This record gives sequence, C-alpha cells and structure tokens, in this order.
Amino acid sequence: MVEVQRLGRVAGLTAAMGLVAGLLSGCLSLDYSLNVNADSTLSGTLKVAIAKEAASTLGINSADDFLEGVNSGEVTSGMGLDVAEDCVPSESESDLILACTITNAKASDIDEGWSMTTDGDTATLRVVSNVDEAAAAVEPETIEMPDINLGSYTFVINFPGPITSVSGTGVTQTSETSMVAQGGLSETIDFTVTGSTSTSSELPWWSYLVIGLIGGAVVVAVIGVVQRRKKDEVPTEPTTSTEIEDPSAS
Repeated sequence: MVEVQRLGRVAGLTAAMGLVAGLLSGCLSLDYSLNVNADSTLSGTLKVAIAKEAASTLGINSADDFLEGVNSGEVTSGMGLDVAEDCVPSESESDLILACTITNAKASDIDEGWSMTTDGDTATLRVVSNVDEAAAAVEPETIEMPDINLGSYTFVINFPGPITSVSGTGVTQTSETSMVAQGGLSETIDFTVTGSTSTSSELPWWSYLVIGLIGGAVVVAVIGVVQRRKKDEVPTEPTTSTEIEDPSAS
C-alpha cells in the first residue's frame, strides 16, 4: 500500500512537472537593440516579454507586477534589467511586456558574461550567456527538471563605423555597421563582433603625406611648363597702319 502511495506521488509530481514545462515552454523573449558608443559603452532598448500563463505560475498577474518584480530584483537579474531605465509595462493578448531603455552602460554591467575590449578606435563586443544554465545553478538538484525551451532572443548591434568581423552561432551581418544574432534561450548565447567606434572618414596620416607630395609635384610641373612656354615665345616687330613720310621727299 505504501509502495502504491509512493508511486502515486511520483506520478503526480511527474505530471505536475510536465504541466509546468508545458507552461514555461517558449514563455520568454528578449529583444535587444543596442548601439555601441564612441566610448565603448552601450545604449539602446531592451524588450522583455513573458507569457501570461507562465507568469501566473510565478505569482505575476499583470505587467505592473512584472515591473515591480524586476525593480525589486525578485524576478530576475542580469540580462540588462539591472541597468535598464524607464521601463514601460504593457500587455498583449498573450504576454506581459516591459520596454526599457539602456543608456551608456558597460557591457559587463548588462550581464556578467558580456565584455567589451578596445584597441584605439576598434571595439570588440563578446556576449556569452545561458539563461537555462544560470537558472539550474540556483535550483535544488534533488529533482531533475525536464528540458524546457525557455524562449528566444534577438540582438541587433549597431556600430558607429564599419564592422570588421562577426562570429558565433546565429549571427548575421546585415549592413556595413549592423549585425543580428538570434537563437534559443535554452542554448548558450555566444557571439563576438568587432567594429569601429569612430564615424570619422578621415584618411590615415600617411595618406596626407602622399597627397602633399603629389600636389607638390603637380605645382612644379606646372611652373616648368609655363617657363618653357616663355622661352619658346619669339618677340615680333611692332607694325602700324600708316606709312611714315620721308622728310627728304618734300
């Protein structure tokens, strides 16, 4: 009898875990649109959406509850929410949404797995994160939770100047100065992008030296042509339209 009760509890727990997994599957989306600043900080927007059914299992019943939980640190930390400003709560038919602003934030302040290194006017941003692993690190390990597809992420990164290289899974350079990274939150987010933090189109210093030498050579050539033409000119005798009268003829 005891064995039957134990098996019944296990079956009930398994069913409950399956229900939670179903509710949480694909429940979260993170959309970043970030600009790399000239001082190698990041500014832009972060949009976080969580499915209402999944939020209710966490005791979050409205977008205002979502905002309050984020502000108190009870809902989550990292992912940019710690440095986000002016978050505006809203709701769609299926989701609770926060639209936030990020202003002049260091990459490592947005999330501990992010980093930005610089070399002159060149900056390299690396983003490394795994929401699933981070959650597992703080959950009890007494019960093995089923695999859950937590949702998706989208990064749009814009540089002031040209992007010189991009690497990582799900990364695409969409223009000279922009790239997009997309994937699942249950997977490891790991991509690197390198680009210029300068919008200046100035040429390197040595190019001005070359231009100066070419300009000087052109001036010397012009002067030489002018002087040669002067030497080649033959002076002509002045002529008049009237004949000069000979005084001895009168």
